[in-house]
Amino acid sequence: MEKSEITFENAVNFLRNKLTTNVLGQINEVFTFNFKDTQQTFLIDGSSSEGKGWIEGTAASHNLTSNFEVSITTQDFARLVFGDLNPMAGMVTGRMKIKGSIKEALKLDKILKES
Repeated sequence: MEKSEITFENAVNFLRNKLTTNVLGQINEVFTFNFKDTQQTFLIDGSSSEGKGWIEGTAASHNLTSNFEVSITTQDFARLVFGDLNPMAGMVTGRMKIKGSIKEALKLDKILKES
């Protein structure tokens, strides 16, 4: 993917296409993304195969519980989704902060790496 195509909107569309009923059913988690530059919050609702996928808002506003949070900018999120930002490098450099267990981090990493 060309650098000019690595945008937040493209990343969201790409991720939405990945979050099929089958994938959502395997996740069994709710992931929160807090975007530092826009002050917006989005979720991946993979609480079940009936999960809503990528949605805007906090977990509480959707009557969900999130045990994993990522704080990141929208541009770094796009880079993360398209594999242009290594998650470990993102954490080490402070571009990305996480709260949650390694088990949940590995689930999220698996979602992002699967094509």
